[in-house]
Amino acid sequence: MIKLCSVRVHWKEKIPGFCVTSTTKRRKRSLGIVRSVLHNGKSSVNDNGASEPARIVLERLFAKTQKLEERMNRDSHLGQDALLGFSLDILESDLQAALSALKKKEEDLEDAEKLVSVEHSELDRAREELQQREKEISVACSRHEKLELELSESNLKLISQARHIEDLKLRLKERDQEIAAVQSTLSLKEDELEKMRNELVKRNEEAAKTDSELKSQAQLLNEVNEVVKKQEIELQNLRKAIREEEEKLETSLTIRRREEEKLKVAETKLEKRTMEWLLAQEELKKLAEEAARHMGETNETMEDFRRVKKLLVDVRAELVSSQNSLASSRQQMEEQERLLENQLAELEEQKKSVTSYMTSLKDAHIEVESERVKLRVAEARNKELERDLSMEKELVEELQEELKNEKCSLKQAIQEMSSLQEELYQKNSEFGETQNLLMVKESDLVEAKLEIQHLNAKQASLQLILEEKDLELSNARQKLEEVNKEVAELKILMSSREEQLIQTTNMLKEKDEHVQILQDVLDDTKLKVSEAETVVENIVELSNKLVISIKEEERNTSDYMGLESMQQVLDKPNGNFRLEKKQVQTELKFTRESLKIKEMEILAAKRELTTKDEELKTVVDRLDDREKELKRLKEEMVEDGNDLRKLYATAQERIGDKSIGDLAIEKLQLEAAQLEVEAATSALQKLAEMSGVLLNKASLSIETDIDTIIFPQSGFDPRISVVENNECFSEVKTEVTRLSALTEQLVKEAGIIGVQD
Repeated sequence: MIKLCSVRVHWKEKIPGFCVTSTTKRRKRSLGIVRSVLHNGKSSVNDNGASEPARIVLERLFAKTQKLEERMNRDSHLGQDALLGFSLDILESDLQAALSALKKKEEDLEDAEKLVSVEHSELDRAREELQQREKEISVACSRHEKLELELSESNLKLISQARHIEDLKLRLKERDQEIAAVQSTLSLKEDELEKMRNELVKRNEEAAKTDSELKSQAQLLNEVNEVVKKQEIELQNLRKAIREEEEKLETSLTIRRREEEKLKVAETKLEKRTMEWLLAQEELKKLAEEAARHMGETNETMEDFRRVKKLLVDVRAELVSSQNSLASSRQQMEEQERLLENQLAELEEQKKSVTSYMTSLKDAHIEVESERVKLRVAEARNKELERDLSMEKELVEELQEELKNEKCSLKQAIQEMSSLQEELYQKNSEFGETQNLLMVKESDLVEAKLEIQHLNAKQASLQLILEEKDLELSNARQKLEEVNKEVAELKILMSSREEQLIQTTNMLKEKDEHVQILQDVLDDTKLKVSEAETVVENIVELSNKLVISIKEEERNTSDYMGLESMQQVLDKPNGNFRLEKKQVQTELKFTRESLKIKEMEILAAKRELTTKDEELKTVVDRLDDREKELKRLKEEMVEDGNDLRKLYATAQERIGDKSIGDLAIEKLQLEAAQLEVEAATSALQKLAEMSGVLLNKASLSIETDIDTIIFPQSGFDPRISVVENNECFSEVKTEVTRLSALTEQLVKEAGIIGVQD
C-alpha cells in the first residue's frame, strides 16, 4: 500500500489534471475505511458501549478530509507539497483506523478471558456439588450398614422364635392335618396377592419411566420453541437489512442517472470546444500561408503567430483537462456499476439464505408438531396405565377383604382349640409381624441400593461433564494463545508499516528534488529557445540593414570622377554582399524548417508521453480497484466468519473446530493477495524508473539539438542537421516503443490486463 501511494504521488506530480481523480479516489478510500471500521464495530460484544467513541473519531476524520478536499478543489493552484501532506494525512488516518481495530481485538480478548473465568467458576461449583453428592453417598452407606445390623438382630430373634414354634408344632401335629387344607387355600391366595403386588411394582416403574420420558420431551419441545423464536428474530433482522440495501440501490441508481446526464452535457461541451479548436487550426494555416506570401512583414506576423500559439495552448490545455475529467467521470461510472452488480449479487445471496431459513423453519415446525402428537399419544398411554393400576388396586383391596373374612372364619373355628392353639396363634402373629418388619427393612435396603446406584450414575455423569469442560477450557486457552500470537504479529506489521512510511516520505522528498531539477532543466531549455529566436531576429535585422546600405551606396556612386575604376572596385564587394545575403537567407530558411520539424517532433514525443502517462494512470486505477476488491473480500470473509460463529453458538453452545480452519484459509488468501500487490508495486516502480530515464534522455537530446541550432559550427550544413534531427527523432521513437513494450510485459507479469489503445 505504501509503495503504491509513493508511485501514485510521483505520477500525480508529473501529470497535470490528475488532481480531480486523485481527490475522488481519496474520498472513496476514506469512505471505505470508515465503513470497514464501523462494520467491525458492529461485531463487538457491547454494540452501544465501545463502538460509539470510535465512530465519533472516524466521523471527525472524515469531516476533516472533506474540508481538505474542498480546499483542494477551490485552490487548484496549490503546490506539490500540499498534495504530499494530504496523502501523508490519509496514511496517518489509515494507521489510526488500524490501531482502533487492534484495540477492539484486545477488548474481544478481554471478553474471552472473562468467559474463561466464568467457566472456571462453574467448574468449581460442579466440583462442590460432587463433594456434596459424595457426602450423601457416605451417609447412605452408613444407613445401609445400620439396616444390615438390624436385619441380623431380627434374624437372631426369628431363630429363637422358630425354636419355640418347633416345640409347639411337635405338640400340635394332630391339628396340623385339619389346618393344612385351610392353609393351602390361604397360600394360594397369598401367592395371587404377591403376583398382583409384583405387577403393581412393575406398573409403577413403567409409569415413572413414562413420566420421565414425558418430562424430557417437554424440555426438548421448549428448547426447540426457543430456537424457532430466535431464528424468526434473525429472519426479521435479515429482511430489514435487505430492505435497507434495496433503498441504497435505488438511491445509487438515481445518482447514476444524474451523472449520465452530466456526462452527456460535458460531451456536448467538448464537441463544441473541438470544433472551435479545429477552426483555430484552419485560421492558423491561413495565417501561415499569408506569412509565407508576405515575408517582409515578419515581425508583425510573428507576434500574431505567438498570440495564436498561446491561444491554441490554452485551448489544448482546456481540452486535455476536460478529457481527463470525462475519463475520471467514466471511471467513476464504471466503479459504480461494479458496486451495483456486487450489491445485487449480495442481495440475491441474502434472499437465498432467507429462503433456506424459511425451509428450515418449516421443517422445524413440522418436527415440533410431530413431537406434540407423540406427546399426546404418550399421555393417553399414561392415562390408560393409571386406569389399569387403579383397577388392579381395587382388585387387591377386594382380595384383602376376602382374606380378612376367611381369617375371621378361621379364628372362629380355632377359638374352640386349647390354650396351646392360642399360644400358637400368638406366636404365628408375632412371626408375621417380624416378617412384615423384615419385608419393610428389605424394601428400605432396596431403596437405599437404588439411591446409591443413582448417585453413582450422577457422579459418573458429572465427572464426564467435568472432563468435557476441561477439554473445552484447554481448547479455549489454545485459541487465546493463537489470538495473542496474531495480535503480536499485527503489532510487528504495524511497526514495519511505520518504517515503510518513513522510507516513503524520504523517497517522496527525493522525487520532489528530482522533479525540481527537471523543471529547472525545462526552464533552461525554454531560455535557450528564446535566445535562439532573438538571434534569428537579429540576423534578419542585419540582413535588412545590409540591403539598405547597399542601395544607398549605389545611389552615391553617381559621381563622375575616376568612375570606371571605382565602379570596378565597388562591383566586387556588391557581388560578395549579394552572395552572403543569399547564403544567409538560405540558412534562415533551413533553420526555420528545422525548427518547425523539431517542434513537430517534440509535440509528437509529448503526445506519446501523455498517452503513456494515461496508460500508467489506468494501470494505477486498476491496482486501486484490485486493492478495493481485496478489502471487500476481507470484509465479506470476516462477516461470513462472524455469522457462522453466531449460528454455531446458538445451535450447540460450544466452540467448534471449523473456526481454526476458516482462519487458516483467510491467512492463506491474505498472503496470496499481498504477494499480488507486491508484484504490482514492483512493476509500477520499474515503469516509473524507465519513464524517468526516458525523460532524461529526451531532455538531453532536445538540449543538444537546441545548442546545435543556436550555435552552428563552422561548415554547418542545414540538410545534414535535418538528417541528424530525423535520426534523433527515430531514436526517440524507438525508445518510446521499447518503453511501451516493457510496460506491457510488466503489466502481464503483474497479472493485470493490458490497456487497449
